[in-house]
Amino acid sequence: MGSARGGMVSAAVMVCVLALCACGGTDVAAEVADPGAIVMEGALGNRFVTAGQPSTVLTRLRIGTRSLANLARPAINLALVVDTSGSMDGRAIADARTASLALLEQLADGDRLAVVVFHSRTELMVPSVVLDDETRADARTKIGAMASSGTTDMANGLRVGLEELLRNYQEGGVNRLVLLGDGVPNDAAPIAALAQAAGERHIAITSLGLGVDYDETIMGQIAQLSGGHFHYIENSATVAAVFRDEVLRLQRIVGRNAVVTLTPGPGVRIESVVGQVVSQNNGSVSVSIGDVSEGDTRDLLVRLNADGRRAGANVELVDAVMTFDDAVAGAGRLERRVFLGAKSTASETEITTGRNEEVERDAARMQAAATQIQAIALARGGELDAARTALDSAVAEARQRAAATNDQYLAAEAERMSTLSGALPSLASTAPSAPGAAPSAYEFSDDAPTVVRRSHARAMQAVESAPQGD
Repeated sequence: MGSARGGMVSAAVMVCVLALCACGGTDVAAEVADPGAIVMEGALGNRFVTAGQPSTVLTRLRIGTRSLANLARPAINLALVVDTSGSMDGRAIADARTASLALLEQLADGDRLAVVVFHSRTELMVPSVVLDDETRADARTKIGAMASSGTTDMANGLRVGLEELLRNYQEGGVNRLVLLGDGVPNDAAPIAALAQAAGERHIAITSLGLGVDYDETIMGQIAQLSGGHFHYIENSATVAAVFRDEVLRLQRIVGRNAVVTLTPGPGVRIESVVGQVVSQNNGSVSVSIGDVSEGDTRDLLVRLNADGRRAGANVELVDAVMTFDDAVAGAGRLERRVFLGAKSTASETEITTGRNEEVERDAARMQAAATQIQAIALARGGELDAARTALDSAVAEARQRAAATNDQYLAAEAERMSTLSGALPSLASTAPSAPGAAPSAYEFSDDAPTVVRRSHARAMQAVESAPQGD
């Protein structure tokens, strides 16, 4: 194995990345037409707002793709970062080896691959190499020697993987890190900043939480902050299938480094982008979407607060601009724009007929998912009572709406949230229960960790894509 690595990503590596962006000759390439592979549409929960009083307005932005023939395969620069701590001993490490070898074979000659393992320390097992017969054979040998021992040096594992990607950054290609972990990091403090830095440098991280002992909050944050995806892997035998799906996703990318920026109109404020991590700038907010693959559908549900206006006034609500790098025809940095506005009215009839029940439904489902993620994070931080309060409120709201609209999906989600509430003590066993509270059904159950992770995984998938179900 390679030598141990650590420390912050070096300034030299960052300079290298900037140099990659700045280099090139003076030839002016012919302008390439926008292939129209990515679309963005907007819809309001109600096309009217009540005159003379403040209003909360629901907005849905839906990002999708058009089917394309002969989609060009991008250059891939991939870092695989694998937890090889002692908790991976046995079937898990054997399946991780098998999955890593399968991933190696799914990459094409000319792709780049780095393999990093972390236990009590971090090792660069396979420095980033361009794959061919010789380097592939060497990588097979090294991956085959992967063994479990020690603790969980995840932060340094991420650092080293990012360093390898940055040193060999593929301008115009796909730069991606895949993280597999089954435990709680020795030091979690640097991880969020590393994930944020990865996203800012257009490196999405796919995080895979294995088993029942990993920290689902950290693994979810890594994916969200970097614009990547999260997967819960209950059985290590399925790691290879997830790796295969991720490589297929890389091969079908139509847009890279997508960012949606929302700018509210006069007298309008952005309350939240449900379930999303946002960056704020002078009243506007930005959400990193990361890479967009053919067939993806992504919803952003935005809550706006609008000041009261006189009846008949046109209310300029929000400008939404999505920018992304075209990965189909090499058309450069493209954008999609959506403007949404409403009409102020004193008519109760117009308020009723102006509703978009589909947007309201999607917002309710997304809010339920976001509350589950929030509750798990609160319980992880020892705030068990706050976590339960948030879930109990969400359960009541979901049940009320499900009954009013016959939304079976939301009704089932309410029951899952109720079950999750009972399982939260497995994350905060030292947090005091409310005085006189009876133990919940899952408080001392071995099933509680699995309940939490399944709930978290479902919630993460809901906020990463359009809400599903009828």
